[in-house]
Amino acid sequence: MPVKQALIQLKTQLGLIAVACALMATTATAQPAPVPVGPVPNARQIEWYHREMIAFFHFGMNTFAEVNEGDGSASPQLFNPTALNCNQWTSVLKSAGISTAILVAKHADGFCNWPTAHTNYSVKNSPWKNGKGDVVREFADACKDSGIKAGIYLGPHDRHDSRYGTPDYSDYYASQLSELLRNYGPIWEIWWDGAGADQITSSFYDRWADTVRTLQPNCVVFGTKNSYRYADCRWMGNESGLSGDPCWSTINPGSIRDEETHIAQLNHGEVAGTAYVPAEVDVSIRPSWFYHREEDAQVKSVAALWDLYFNSVGRNSVLLLNFPPDKRGLVSTIDSARAAGLQYLIKGTFKTNLAAGAVVKSLHPRGGTYKPANLVDNSEQTYYATSDNYVTDTITVDLGKKKTFDVLMLQEVIELGHRTTGWSVDYSADGKNWMPIPEATGKESIGYKWLIKFKPVTASRVRLRVTSGKAGVAIHTFGIYKQPSLP
Repeated sequence: MPVKQALIQLKTQLGLIAVACALMATTATAQPAPVPVGPVPNARQIEWYHREMIAFFHFGMNTFAEVNEGDGSASPQLFNPTALNCNQWTSVLKSAGISTAILVAKHADGFCNWPTAHTNYSVKNSPWKNGKGDVVREFADACKDSGIKAGIYLGPHDRHDSRYGTPDYSDYYASQLSELLRNYGPIWEIWWDGAGADQITSSFYDRWADTVRTLQPNCVVFGTKNSYRYADCRWMGNESGLSGDPCWSTINPGSIRDEETHIAQLNHGEVAGTAYVPAEVDVSIRPSWFYHREEDAQVKSVAALWDLYFNSVGRNSVLLLNFPPDKRGLVSTIDSARAAGLQYLIKGTFKTNLAAGAVVKSLHPRGGTYKPANLVDNSEQTYYATSDNYVTDTITVDLGKKKTFDVLMLQEVIELGHRTTGWSVDYSADGKNWMPIPEATGKESIGYKWLIKFKPVTASRVRLRVTSGKAGVAIHTFGIYKQPSLP
């Protein structure tokens, strides 16, 4: 064989050997993904979590009768908003950074905010727009125009209709549900309130749930009491905006069904629960659900809303914040300004993760693509995981220099289920001596998002200690932040 040809053949063989070695190295370092543990979220719930905040609009006959719980006897002639503008509502939400809204289409008084074909107790018998108006239509159109997802509260309880609790009422409600789900575009969430609805049996909800899944398969169901089997999200046991600590997304379905005796379980969830049904935290920006002028001086302050955000979104839940339009059909400028102030704090705080670019090391890395640096890369698509042999870990974040912060964020990979059940965070100014952050000591749940605020600390290193778990660690975000001053 000529020397030149032999050299070419040798180079080719060496090249193939190099490729093979590289493939072997890649195979050796590649690691399989962690296996999910326990109940995990469906696609609707994952999208629901990413909304983080939802607006509630309580508006209807109660607004004009100046009550919170109408008995169904008020005349439709009372309903007459003078300047209804749902585009104003959605502009409030845009300035507040809220991308989803739920309208009360029918509250327990039975009055319907759309010209339903199935009762005369509706806007079609009011003087508003000479009976030609449709609040649900204007709401749905405004949401579509502004890129906001629309949801509907259709109260199962009805104090006006004499058929309530009978099979005939099941037919009536199913017909109205079908009207709303067929005629108003995509409906993102349906809200089945349990208040007063004890006469609505599981068999009624079997039928109504089938209607929802047939007509709007991507619709999230807020379920309570006898609708528990269909719940994508649950009530969290109070109307004060306070999720529990811990707050697990998992719960036993019977705890949702028997809510009167399981308030603690609704508030905290159940770490060993058999169903994945996270908490939706409903609270009004005012003392009441419906508008009352005398409450203009009692609108929650920006500071109070900031606390609510940490006690709901920051506790593995979604915040459902009520904005009650007034008799004109407009959201008060006071409410709007407070909501915009909340958004100012959210954007100002979380725009910069002070741990970005830090050197991150851990005791029990899984290897492969599940590297510690993923915790601070600002991406949900990558995450850090431990070896399957370890449910505990110590993760050290070297900031490179001293930084001052007063907010902490952790986010678990929820598609893999609740995994970590115990954790604490410490900080060090000199890289040697460690001090605990008291508010972040002895914590349990993480889930979609866990936020903690505290007095400012200055550190060059931060340490996450995972002390217990049901399975290996799988966390995609560790963040530290500095709050701006209140607006």
